[in-house]
Amino acid sequence: MIKRAKQSGFEEGGQSSYEAAFAPWKKPMLDRVKLGEGGRLVIPAAMREALGIKPGDDIALEVVDGELRVKSYRAVIAELQTEFGKLVPAGIDVVDDFLRDRREEQKQADERLDRLHEEGMRLKESSE
Repeated sequence: MIKRAKQSGFEEGGQSSYEAAFAPWKKPMLDRVKLGEGGRLVIPAAMREALGIKPGDDIALEVVDGELRVKSYRAVIAELQTEFGKLVPAGIDVVDDFLRDRREEQKQADERLDRLHEEGMRLKESSE
């Protein structure tokens, strides 16, 4: 018989299931966890699933009114897109506006370079 050594390490024990998180006496997705060594916090699997995050993903943390809020980066990006979307009037396409402005700037730069080239050629011819 082969004996296996007991594995040790940072283990996720005692997590509640998604269904248990919705028990009538608990708030939805409320769970109690312990703060580990070095401030490590294990997010229960059901909560990670609800957030759409997995081990190794970057997440955003913020403290609001004494609460630690955890958000996936996708959620942060979606919030920013919504906020920036409010700054643009309906019916305006900022990409088209940007491209139109960029083309105009490029046209002006090209015209300036053409003028400088012509002037340089005239100076060259007059000095010969």
